Amino acid sequence: MSDYAHTDLRAKMPTQHRTIESRALYGACYLLFLGRAVAKRMAPWQRQSVFGESTRRESILNEAKTAAGVVVSSSFMGM
Repeated sequence: MSDYAHTDLRAKMPTQHRTIESRALYGACYLLFLGRAVAKRMAPWQRQSVFGESTRRESILNEAKTAAGVVVSSSFMGM
């Protein structure tokens, strides 16, 4: 859990450092999930059949953006 939950005190890190830390973590997660999305789309066993249902999938970039946003926000909440 976070320090705020245990001690009822906020971290004494300046706001600028927290912004840099969150952006660096978001960038790293984005690249990781972008690689995952590309590998998932290129896998031959993931291809849909010709007569299968046509479901709309989101773009690779949106998939990576959404996944990175969820991971980063939950990591700063102490989950």
